[in-house]
Amino acid sequence: MIFRTLTPLRSSPRRGNPRMKRSLLGLAAVAACLALSAAGCGSSEGLEKPVLTVGVVPVPDSAPLAIAQQRGYFKDEGLTVKIRPVKASPDATPLLLNGSLDLALLNYVSTFTAQDKGTAAFRVVADSYRGSNGSFAVLTGTAPGVQGLAGLRGRKIAVPAVRSVTDLLLAVQLRNAGLDRDKDVTVVPVPLPNMGAALRQGTVDAVAAAEPFVTDIQAAHGGHLLSDLVTGPTEDFPISGWGGTAKFAEKNPRTVAAFQRAIARANRAAADRATVTRAIPTYTQIPAVTAAKISLGAYPTRLDAAKLQQVATLMTQYGYLQNTPDVRKMITPAPK
Repeated sequence: MIFRTLTPLRSSPRRGNPRMKRSLLGLAAVAACLALSAAGCGSSEGLEKPVLTVGVVPVPDSAPLAIAQQRGYFKDEGLTVKIRPVKASPDATPLLLNGSLDLALLNYVSTFTAQDKGTAAFRVVADSYRGSNGSFAVLTGTAPGVQGLAGLRGRKIAVPAVRSVTDLLLAVQLRNAGLDRDKDVTVVPVPLPNMGAALRQGTVDAVAAAEPFVTDIQAAHGGHLLSDLVTGPTEDFPISGWGGTAKFAEKNPRTVAAFQRAIARANRAAADRATVTRAIPTYTQIPAVTAAKISLGAYPTRLDAAKLQQVATLMTQYGYLQNTPDVRKMITPAPK
């Protein structure tokens, strides 16, 4: 091996050595890359589809995607994410099937229902939101004689939609209180924004609502909290995650892995309540003052197959599904 003597580089005493500066900057850039994920430091090289269109439902569940977008986590992975608002999770299904969306926020109850009906084969790539105390609740107005859920026997209860996640939570909690959802109460669909008025006008005796409407019904319509819906048998109930069709996930494994890494970073950031509170008003109509007050669920950093299986099992028990799926087969594992 031949060692050569390096000739000292001349430099201005004021400006310093320009070559040395470039070398130091290059080393700093390499260090920054290594500090990020192993996705190529923002390079889209190797990604099957570096530009993704993702369906976002404007609810607190979607906060991690907004955080990832705002903090550049997708860019760090070489991804460009185009956000397309979707009114509700079931509305994303036809858009995923026709290719208008690549991925979307998927409500687990509606997604398992759609797959059970043969509408599509889905893959869940990342968790997004779990319910927690206060995030879903039953509220009453001034109806006399209502003491706990058992006091709703023979009464009318509003749900956002029949066979929805809120309806399932209600059915489980009613049974826990000794009532049968199909025999002992009358369940009627009422859009969440109309629940407060329905309660105040007495067209229903109680409402099963989700945040931010739980807070709004109490503050603006005189609603009284009767029972939490995410407790006991539904503690830490998985609500929604990010996913798409099995065909897309299988065709674009490196792209999906890059998305998973970015969302995992965002979910870790969402452990800070203030971070979520700042993000929610940027993609929803929830004002900052309300976002600071509402009861928020949790943003898990990994998919828990066992907990998702519990959702599917409960859905079968309550007649939502004909066949209980093996949820493990619906999950695209996170990159190691």
